[in-house]
Amino acid sequence: MEPKDPTIGERVMLMRRRRGLTQQELATMAQMSKTALNRLENGLQSVYAERLATLARLLDVSADYLLALQDDAHVAPRTARTHADAQETTSPPQRPRRRTAAPVA
Repeated sequence: MEPKDPTIGERVMLMRRRRGLTQQELATMAQMSKTALNRLENGLQSVYAERLATLARLLDVSADYLLALQDDAHVAPRTARTHADAQETTSPPQRPRRRTAAPVA
């Protein structure tokens, strides 16, 4: 069987080893089987975007690094957002509502 993309698997294996994790530990944390992780690391299995994002988060690297779109494994620090900031950017603007009485029958 021809490898899918050995670069992703090689980088996952490299970062897993740097973090001192076994395949079983990382597979458990990523909620995947050890066999699937082994096949990914050996380039025999592709990975869905959701799983790639999970592995990047667990290994504390960017998905771009795992995809070989960048060579730097460093992830930008997460900025703390206040509740007001999060609400401001995610909520649509509120319109004033007019309340009218229901018709009486």
